[in-house]
Amino acid sequence: MRIDSSKWVHMPQAYERTQKVEGTDQKKSGKVDQVSISSEARARFEDTETSRSEKINALRQAIEDGTYKPDPVKIAERFLRL
Repeated sequence: MRIDSSKWVHMPQAYERTQKVEGTDQKKSGKVDQVSISSEARARFEDTETSRSEKINALRQAIEDGTYKPDPVKIAERFLRL
């Protein structure tokens, strides 16, 4: 079987969209996106960050001391949930 590449040179162009679809115009408004976080949300984030850091430090210390013993059954259950 012989494949002549000169026939297939313009093939990708056949699949390109040549007509404009209504509602797809990209309009640039010049506005900048903004996000505001409430003080309550900030407080919750800061509390979470502190407790998470404490857990991580405790785990690091347990690993360094050799006292960290993960439960293989819990690990297997987590893998099976994926």
